[in-house]
Amino acid sequence: MGLFFSKTNSQKANKYQTRLYSCFPILIIVNVINSWFLDWFWLYMTTSSILVILVVFLLKTPKRDSNEEWKQLEIDKDEAFENKVNLLIRNGRRDVDVIKYIRKEKNLGLLHAKQYFDRIKASSE
Repeated sequence: MGLFFSKTNSQKANKYQTRLYSCFPILIIVNVINSWFLDWFWLYMTTSSILVILVVFLLKTPKRDSNEEWKQLEIDKDEAFENKVNLLIRNGRRDVDVIKYIRKEKNLGLLHAKQYFDRIKASSE
């Protein structure tokens, strides 16, 4: 039961997932050594069963919380820059080119540059 309480905290879920992923190579190595040298059926069945259980647990663990990961980035108001962006939009530049310009000038990632662009575009309309 304690395995599924990590769903509330995404950092705990990520640690839990990394632990599960680290078990994969160990179990595979044990399976390979067993098949090459020992040929014990009980060990093969045990490791294979554990691998299946690991896959089920990994499918059950939640992904990162979207509210934590994709927060709206707070960017300071820069009237001069926003005027340049509005001018680019009004001159018929493609949205992609304007977003590339924002990324280059403000040193932002794609998502945050797109959010910044959407905010400027909405305020200009």
